Amino acid sequence: MISILNARVTYRSIPIHMLERFTFKDTAGVYGRRDEYGFDGMLILQTCNRVELYAVSSRVDEPSSLLDLWVDHLKLDRALVERSVELSKGRDAIHHLFRLASGLDSLVVGEDQILGQVRRALDNARRSNAIDPYLNLLFEKALRVGSRVRASTNINKGSISYGSMAVRLADEHLHGLAGKRIMLIGSGEAAAMVAKPLINRGIEFTVTSRTMDRARAFSERVGGRPMEFEHAMQELDGMDALFIATTAPYWLITHEKMVEVMERKRRMKSKASGGGEQHPTTTTTTTTTTTTTTTTLLIIVDLSNPSTVEPRVDGIDGVRVIRFDEVSRIVERNMSARRKEVSEAERIVREEVDAMEARLRRLEVEPIIDALFRSVDRIRARELDKALSMLNIDEQSRQVVEQMSYAIVESILSTPMDELRRASESGDVELIKVASRLFRYIHERELEGQGNRAEV
Repeated sequence: MISILNARVTYRSIPIHMLERFTFKDTAGVYGRRDEYGFDGMLILQTCNRVELYAVSSRVDEPSSLLDLWVDHLKLDRALVERSVELSKGRDAIHHLFRLASGLDSLVVGEDQILGQVRRALDNARRSNAIDPYLNLLFEKALRVGSRVRASTNINKGSISYGSMAVRLADEHLHGLAGKRIMLIGSGEAAAMVAKPLINRGIEFTVTSRTMDRARAFSERVGGRPMEFEHAMQELDGMDALFIATTAPYWLITHEKMVEVMERKRRMKSKASGGGEQHPTTTTTTTTTTTTTTTTLLIIVDLSNPSTVEPRVDGIDGVRVIRFDEVSRIVERNMSARRKEVSEAERIVREEVDAMEARLRRLEVEPIIDALFRSVDRIRARELDKALSMLNIDEQSRQVVEQMSYAIVESILSTPMDELRRASESGDVELIKVASRLFRYIHERELEGQGNRAEV
């Protein structure tokens, strides 16, 4: 029987900056050795939020066998791999793939980008001749399911995340982010949600984290220009927008620090304009339910929960602080309108998983049916030749007898073979095993008959 296996490490299981350690640089090399691990087909899916391995095997039954690829090819500690990787097989693996292609497992639910990433992963595996018929069928179906979900629901219409809402709010306050100086503090899931809309808009930004290694890994996997943390803190006076998406047991942005930053910022602006009086930007915001007008020199959007910006910073002239709860209220209003879409999308996925399971089970039994028909047909042809050699009949009569032999075989086998197909679709493993034993018996009798004829 065929096993469908999946092993994945995603933003849900480890920090995004750590995903780089699990990424396969030489996918063709991994594909080339798949048979050594007992896999008939393999596909590697890698995005900035996940690294996933899919395999089909008639020899290996447990997805834990996929862990060896990370250990052997990337020289990762097995304990780390076992802690970080999620495993699925059979129906669970199919269900996960269909949800993934539908955008239900993404950072931003319903996003369209994942569908193209799945297609590119499939094309890459095909180029490496790593795809077997089962995996090809499974991923082609996943792409169709993803398209159906988006066509049948509004799950990808107006989808919003905390990160994209944070970017939208900053955009409104600053009358656009193009050409603005932007810094992102953080290297985890929330930081990636901010980085994505910035990247999609083609907006450059600096990214920093508590260690330079994390900032660099995030930059390589997601985007942004990495900067050492202490240096970044000295560059705050040159920023127009600061996004914070991290955790810290202390105030990352203190009142005292921001007073100094704003004083330097005003001096810089005054010097740049030749010492004339400066007029802070007046910004009107309409994203929330009420319209407010503020003067903003620096906008800080803090997605940390709990907040890492000292409360007194809100009172500093020229600083506008938007905290997690404010963003959360807006996102929640958007999400509540989309929950029905998610529910319908999940229903479609379950329906398609059922259909896919039935089709795969039927595919498993087709080789048995085909082999059985061929064995019986060889017996038919042998016995027909024997009968015709003993009859003195014309050509037309010979054709009638031959057609009768075909009809007898078809009449005898069609009903049991249809029952076998239905048994495969319903998961009746015992009946399939009986059919397999029956085929082996018929096949052995056929070989025995061939041997007897050879002796004669």
